[in-house]
Amino acid sequence: MPRLDLGDCVSAPIIEACALSYHTDGRCLIDGVSLAVNAGEVVAIVGPNGAGKSTLLGLLAGDLQPTAGQVMLNGVPLARLPASAQALQRAVLRQRISVTFPFTTFEVVMMGRAPHLRGRAEGQADIAIVQEALAHTEMLPFARRLFPTLSGGEQTRASIARILAQQAPLLLLDEPTAALDLRHQHAALCLARATAHKGGAAIIVLHDLNLAAAYADRIGLLHQGRLVAIGVPWEVLRAEVLSDVYGIPVTVCPHPHTGVPLLLTFPDHQSLLA
Repeated sequence: MPRLDLGDCVSAPIIEACALSYHTDGRCLIDGVSLAVNAGEVVAIVGPNGAGKSTLLGLLAGDLQPTAGQVMLNGVPLARLPASAQALQRAVLRQRISVTFPFTTFEVVMMGRAPHLRGRAEGQADIAIVQEALAHTEMLPFARRLFPTLSGGEQTRASIARILAQQAPLLLLDEPTAALDLRHQHAALCLARATAHKGGAAIIVLHDLNLAAAYADRIGLLHQGRLVAIGVPWEVLRAEVLSDVYGIPVTVCPHPHTGVPLLLTFPDHQSLLA
């Protein structure tokens, strides 16, 4: 999938974080983060555990209210948009998936159509959209399976199908690859790139820096609630910066096939166990 030429971005950002801060229980989890994402972009948010990645995504999704600053969605303050309007413009894959009632996989994916149904029964067009989303995530054979009986990876793929069925132009994905095998990790990120290629955008929280390098147009590096770097992969994924932020020696070299940054770690086991 071709990447965006960032010089072609002339329209207003799809989503923008303006000096966002978030405090809770006397702690500052997000500290003055500003970030703008344009149509056609995939932006990865990376950083060590506790850096504030999920908190930042929660603020962008409207799940959390910022202590300071604001989020703009298509030029409108997110706080002014009702939930129904937000759901038509952005789809959210949260880190924790909790469905305890015995819904089938098909029914869970159909929930993604809720912003479009507005109380009406689903029609043939909605059913076709859900079936296509299931096919894209290779979950069509599981359509009649009860969602709670699926494996963790299968539940993730069904949840990705749900947000695809929502057909929102902006995807906010919190660790979408965490429970997936290698093949489905790449498939999930290809779907995010496809959304961007169609004129939408995606913000993806990732722990795997090599996946971020392979699929993101830009990478934002969070550390202790601050956005310490943002830019194209080669600007952000620098050995000295990553070694300092993650506290482990990192080597960065060009991928032999794609040329994107490839990260290698050579930990000092004795120092880590000390």
